[in-house]
Amino acid sequence: MNKDLGLFIKQLEEEKPRSVIRVKKVVKPEFEIPAILQEIEKRKANPVIIFEKVKNLNGGVSELPVMINLFGDRARLAMAMNVPVDKMSHEYVAKEKFPVKPVEIDKSKASVKEVILKGKEADLYDLPIVTHHEMDLGPYITAGFAWAKDPETGWINCAIIRMYVSGPQTLAVNFNANRHTNFIFQKYKKMEKPMPMVIVIGHHPAFYMGAQTKIHTDEMDIIGAIMDEPLEITPSETWGNEMMVPAQAELLIETEISTSEIAIEAPFGEYTGYYGGQRTNPIAEVKAITRKKDAVYLDIMPGHADHLLLDAPMIEANLYSKIKEAVLGTQNVHMPVSGTARLHAYVQIRKTNDGEPKAAIMAALSAEYRLKHVVIVDDDVDIFDDQEVLWAIATRSQWDKDLLVVPGVMGSRLDPSAEDVVTTKGGIDATKPSEKHSFAERIAIPKSVIENIDLKDYLESKDMESLKK
Repeated sequence: MNKDLGLFIKQLEEEKPRSVIRVKKVVKPEFEIPAILQEIEKRKANPVIIFEKVKNLNGGVSELPVMINLFGDRARLAMAMNVPVDKMSHEYVAKEKFPVKPVEIDKSKASVKEVILKGKEADLYDLPIVTHHEMDLGPYITAGFAWAKDPETGWINCAIIRMYVSGPQTLAVNFNANRHTNFIFQKYKKMEKPMPMVIVIGHHPAFYMGAQTKIHTDEMDIIGAIMDEPLEITPSETWGNEMMVPAQAELLIETEISTSEIAIEAPFGEYTGYYGGQRTNPIAEVKAITRKKDAVYLDIMPGHADHLLLDAPMIEANLYSKIKEAVLGTQNVHMPVSGTARLHAYVQIRKTNDGEPKAAIMAALSAEYRLKHVVIVDDDVDIFDDQEVLWAIATRSQWDKDLLVVPGVMGSRLDPSAEDVVTTKGGIDATKPSEKHSFAERIAIPKSVIENIDLKDYLESKDMESLKK
């Protein structure tokens, strides 16, 4: 059986018990869960939080606990892929090159079929769906993958998109115009047929990461590659073998999206830390809900690390590949949470000439439409440390020659400083000149001394413990 969410949490609790917190008190899904997470984040902590007793939208206590902040720590994502943290994007690119085909299993072996609800029994209000921010239109599914089949290629495409719960069996689904999901939806629209869509909620983190691939292909194959095993799939309840679904997911919602009906959707708190504007979006009608008997309802906290980090390694992987084509000395790429993990990129290079940093900037800006600012640094700068990058900008850049500005470029509609989708992008060359002898040397403590320092030899246990807080 596939690795699943329960297996990952068990591993986490055994190997890193401080990284999982269980809340046993009954909580409301409207604002209370996000508020608790935010208070914990203020203490510079990033655990997975499992709320064991949560009210559902009907007012009773849900059978499903709520898990939040699963993706709020980069080290957890690396653990899910079984790779080093600083090599995650490199390893992701390497795994993508070797797709793994899914395997079909019988429904009797699919844990997601342990509970099957159809018709009026398939009630969204029985679920503990969270309302996150004060001005949100209402409860939103935020950790749901839109699992859709291209009617021409037969490929499965996955995308995390926001879904407003507009009724017990209806959703308003937000489509980003630049996403493959929308391209598939437009094909069904031309056919004048509703689009079958399965909402996948909860699986092993490697499943989520594989489904974030930027390659246009059958994403089940990439999911298998990132999970290091074939994805197990089984027939859906509504469409049978015509739409296969992940067999070991926590929860599946089978829907049909109307190509003619629309409803008001948003405002909604987005990754930028601002509310996205209200608009109209297609309506999805629930046909069936299937789940594990002990399913966990997974939620992602919008605009926080839980939201931002999930996609960041995949964006980094895509950027690394594209920038390396232009600049062979590219070492690593980081999308910092401080830049919403979408709008800023830090690129580490080992440069051979002074033209390479601007070539890297242009390659990065053309590879990712949301990317707004790129900072290029030398390989002695830790790109996973904002302070190091800011130091490089402060001491290694002169903006009359090291600043590149590109106006009138397509960017993210969610950037409130842009004019609709038109924005100004740019980059900073924060690298030393190629002629190193002409530039000051960076201060350093001898490596031989640093390597032999163990703080436990110098500090008392209470002081060592305080450093962990």
